[in-house]
Amino acid sequence: MKPFVILLCVLGSLTHAADTRPNILFIYADDWGWGDLASHDHPHLKTPNLDRLIKEGTDFHQFTVGNPVCSPSRTAIVTGHYPARHGVHQHFAGHAENVARGMPDWLDPKAPLLPRLMKQAGYTTAHFGKWHLSGGGLDAPLPTEYGYDDAAVWTGPGRSVFEDTPIQAMTGDAHDQHAASFLTTAATEHALRFIRAANEKPFYLNLWIHETHHLVSATDEDKKAYPDTAEPQRTYYSAITRADKQIGRVLELLDELKITDNTLVIFSSDNGPENSHAKPSEKFYHSVGTTGGLRGRKRSLYLGGVNVPFIVRWPGHVPAGRIDKTSILSGVDVFPTLLAATGIPAPEGYTSDGLNVLPAFKGKPFTRPQPIFWEWRGPHSQEADWPTHAIREGDHILLHDETFARVELYHVLNDRPQQQNLAATEPDRVAAMKAKLDTWRATLPTPFQQSPSGSRKDANQPPPAKTNPKPAPDRSTAFKRWDKNNDRLLTLEEYTNGLAKKEDAPKRFKNFDQNSDGKLSPSEFVGTP
Repeated sequence: MKPFVILLCVLGSLTHAADTRPNILFIYADDWGWGDLASHDHPHLKTPNLDRLIKEGTDFHQFTVGNPVCSPSRTAIVTGHYPARHGVHQHFAGHAENVARGMPDWLDPKAPLLPRLMKQAGYTTAHFGKWHLSGGGLDAPLPTEYGYDDAAVWTGPGRSVFEDTPIQAMTGDAHDQHAASFLTTAATEHALRFIRAANEKPFYLNLWIHETHHLVSATDEDKKAYPDTAEPQRTYYSAITRADKQIGRVLELLDELKITDNTLVIFSSDNGPENSHAKPSEKFYHSVGTTGGLRGRKRSLYLGGVNVPFIVRWPGHVPAGRIDKTSILSGVDVFPTLLAATGIPAPEGYTSDGLNVLPAFKGKPFTRPQPIFWEWRGPHSQEADWPTHAIREGDHILLHDETFARVELYHVLNDRPQQQNLAATEPDRVAAMKAKLDTWRATLPTPFQQSPSGSRKDANQPPPAKTNPKPAPDRSTAFKRWDKNNDRLLTLEEYTNGLAKKEDAPKRFKNFDQNSDGKLSPSEFVGTP
């Protein structure tokens, strides 16, 4: 055979091999508690599509996220690192608040990132839904700078999730009671279009849904699923079932395109359920999710704040109908595990805080050889929010506060509700686990410092240092970034696409538009010629 023909055969073989790599669909819910599934013994919820995933895949009961709130939890997923390594300790907010917390305004797009590695390896990549890997900075990097070919988001910069969808008229943000009922539906519209357009090319897709973050809302049509349920449960249950329906639409498309068997699907949540409020006028009134009996909720290092649903389906690779109650998995494991599943090497010099847990996915016995660590620098507004650090080693979790005045130890395999504190009876284990936690803390880029937003009266913390006021935004940088056609004029569309919060974009645009010509010049927007 001639060398040229041999080369063509080899290239053809490589192309075929690349085309058979699994698609990745990562569905990440928001504040969805471990108990918010019919298959997790919820007595009223209807989640038929997630129940289907469990029947066709494996339900991991010992999975925990990297942090009990949104932004750091998501940072752990996309970097494979504990979020403190990137200075992400709480949710991204405005500049002044981020500074007070010792945080940047966004996750550094130069960090090791799962979507970028997927893209470099030939995957087509997309992110639809919640972003929240940046705060309120005018010139926050767009999702494309993180390795996504396509994106439409809320709580982030760039294209709104409602744009280019059949429900574009429902536009609004997550705190708009009407729009909140349609955010996940809009994200799903993009996801369906993206999957169809992939056209046999392997894809990596984040579908990061709204439910059940506040505001929890539901339409009259949604509520028909629960006609005899009283509020606030009726709205909450209806929102859950609406989200489940959208997930079902994606699963049905995989079936239609006959790519179900070659798609690895993960469903999980960024942290435990929000704390609810008793009055109908309060924003958390409808946030009545359940931890399934686990102690603590969002913002807590007890299991109720970090132990969330984790369902994996990959026909022919992940056992169907299996419940895994012993494999100890973490959010930082997602990065190395998906690289292993797709055959993509890690970047040179990269070290993950997580593990390749693909053997556990495939049903093999799995014993975690290293501890899992947590750090919480946020407020302690609820009693269960008191721990600032925690470590899991085997079946034991140790928690302590800033001063180590309060210490609790639990055997969480025997005591999932964390009711039997073993600290007094196992001092040697406490000392050994604390030493490992201290060693881990010493590897972090900055020393621990309680957030100024903390409210513990016994924390013994000095008054927070005063920070400089937020500097004036650099609108010149934003103008250059948003001016996509380089005509030195911003249209309303370009201006809106660049904003992280878009709900009052037309009004803000009009304030800049001094000559009312429908376009912003550099002098109008930046203040200089």
